[in-house]
Amino acid sequence: MFIQTEPMPDTSKMKFFPGKEVYVSGTIEFDNTDKASASPLAQRLFGIPGVAAIAFGYDYILITKTSGDWQHLKPALLGTIMEHFMSNAPVMRPARRTPAGDDGETSEFVDQIMTSLREVIDPELGYNIVDLGLIYDVVIDADGMTTVAMTTTTPGCPATNYLKQGVQDRAEAVEGVKLVQVELTYEPRWEPDMMSPEARQHLGIY
Repeated sequence: MFIQTEPMPDTSKMKFFPGKEVYVSGTIEFDNTDKASASPLAQRLFGIPGVAAIAFGYDYILITKTSGDWQHLKPALLGTIMEHFMSNAPVMRPARRTPAGDDGETSEFVDQIMTSLREVIDPELGYNIVDLGLIYDVVIDADGMTTVAMTTTTPGCPATNYLKQGVQDRAEAVEGVKLVQVELTYEPRWEPDMMSPEARQHLGIY
């Protein structure tokens, strides 16, 4: 994998072109580590000392440094970008969706469901499935049907039925939930980078 770089007029910025699609929905910026929680790649890059901000475009990564020389910073950045794309991990974590026209009430309802789902513990990793990144989506339709899209750490995981039942039970336990459908998917395949910073710290993954 060959990554091209392009210096910018502002010497604190540099573009990196990995030769792959990065962010197909336009551009997105991360100016701190909290905002980067939606992106495994951005989290990795913020872990490199000297990175101040990150932006994704269709085929590039724009990195802003705090100080120092690009000559010393570039090798770590190039290695991190290469490792990420070679692992086939997603650039962005799957987003939770709520119906179009949501007035905020549905979003709060989804948050309540996600809180309840944190009580489901993966028996292998010993941590809740939400922060492990196993819940891909929660959608509530106009008829009150709640659909939860989830995955497991590996296809054929022996705990699959246990986890699906746990998701079903905990979602149904939320007051106001009428009917729950649990969908199992492996697209995209789960990667450790999908875990929250808290889960990574708990499991000693940095």
